[in-house]
Amino acid sequence: MNKKLYYTTGLLTLVSFITLTAIVKLSYTHAPIPSIDSHLQTVAWHLQNNEVLVQISSVIAKFLGDTMGAVVGLIIAAIIFIKDKVSAIWLALVAGIAVGGNTLIKLVIGRDRPDIHRIAAFTNEPGKSFASGHTTFAVVLFGCLFFILLHYLTSVWSKTLVGLIAAGLIFLTMFSRVLLGVHYPSDTLGGLLWGLSVICLTYPTYLHYKNSEKPQRYVPKSMREAG
Repeated sequence: MNKKLYYTTGLLTLVSFITLTAIVKLSYTHAPIPSIDSHLQTVAWHLQNNEVLVQISSVIAKFLGDTMGAVVGLIIAAIIFIKDKVSAIWLALVAGIAVGGNTLIKLVIGRDRPDIHRIAAFTNEPGKSFASGHTTFAVVLFGCLFFILLHYLTSVWSKTLVGLIAAGLIFLTMFSRVLLGVHYPSDTLGGLLWGLSVICLTYPTYLHYKNSEKPQRYVPKSMREAG
């Protein structure tokens, strides 16, 4: 395991998140960031006539929201705990740090949700906008599951497939929040960066405890002394 790679990636994503957060706090708590948000919001608005996309986005909004997201996360963690206690605990801790931290970040930044291109059913969506809680939870859930499954997958193609599925679900969640009009694209980018930073900065510690579970190969005393 290359701990330096994960720590470096985690620090880079964390610095990027802090930079984006500062930009939003200083200048864009009541408006989109023109270079990031405006064009993508317009693209999403033109796709709101697609009933399939709206239905998918609504399902994501329900099952990755505060209440249902907590239920889904607890069920998955409980299932994993039966076979793999270390992985279940890591998933729960990462979710707690990322989602709990994001709740505080929303209160501190205080960015208002977009007031245009909102789907009617989500007109009264509560809470602040930055960073996207749904995106943060999706990154934590699907990202952690990907890293956990790496211990059980042996072929390159299966690892690649699971990685692509995880990435696809994360980006689908990001897109869905913009499509429904409840987040700016920069909100979802913030959720992505924050979730990735928490995963990458904790992954080496998870691997340390995960590897410590493996039984040590027995070496006869005579061989140890000879070495």
